[in-house]
Amino acid sequence: MARASTRSQRIVAPSGGGRVGPVVFLQETYQELRKSVWPSREETARLTMVVIVLAIAAGFFLGGLDRVFAELFSRVIFR
Repeated sequence: MARASTRSQRIVAPSGGGRVGPVVFLQETYQELRKSVWPSREETARLTMVVIVLAIAAGFFLGGLDRVFAELFSRVIFR
């Protein structure tokens, strides 16, 4: 059986009783964005091309399915 942790876990509320002013919010947001690791220009371009190619492939696939089902329904149901 698992042993209970001896450390107490305390939830810390944001300063000000849960309410943060707009200036503090923007400062904290800026600080968090500075911690982010942003992709390079080359990586962004490569991933954008991957998304475009996959979107086009999905469009052709779904369009093909639509065409097959439309033909199937027109031959079976609407004879």
